[in-house]
Amino acid sequence: MRRMLPKKCYLLGLQKLTLILDHNHEALARLASCLLNSSPNLKDLEIMDPLDIRYSDHLAAEFWEKHITAGCILNHLSVVDFYMRETLFEGYPRTSLCQFLVMNARALKRMSIKYHCSLYETEHVATVLEAVQSELHLWPGASPDVLLELSEVDCIRSIYEVWRIQ
Repeated sequence: MRRMLPKKCYLLGLQKLTLILDHNHEALARLASCLLNSSPNLKDLEIMDPLDIRYSDHLAAEFWEKHITAGCILNHLSVVDFYMRETLFEGYPRTSLCQFLVMNARALKRMSIKYHCSLYETEHVATVLEAVQSELHLWPGASPDVLLELSEVDCIRSIYEVWRIQ
């Protein structure tokens, strides 16, 4: 798969991108990286786990270093929202793309990881969240002003809600 679209096909007007996919599935991750590499003016990225996700192994941050070379990531991307479904950080760590973006996006102002945990026992969630929060603050940010958020949401929007909003 190509790392980016041909220059004449770049998504020059794209400033916000919502992806509903398992970003740890290698083929889908390659597709996502191609879109990111072909969107030089992207400022706002939203990634949502799909409803029927069948979790794959996580991809290491090195995967993203190898596949994302886009100027948008380095110079324009300022807001990233991740929505993680019921399995939260099962198979932890599943945050390699988050880590890559925090460590490489120089214009990043906010990285928000939102999760829905109604199916978890309270003590399990607390343990996992503590580990994730500790790791988030160890990542050296490319932007000195980046705000890292980890928050619970009542529900995660479905693909149909995203389409309706657009």
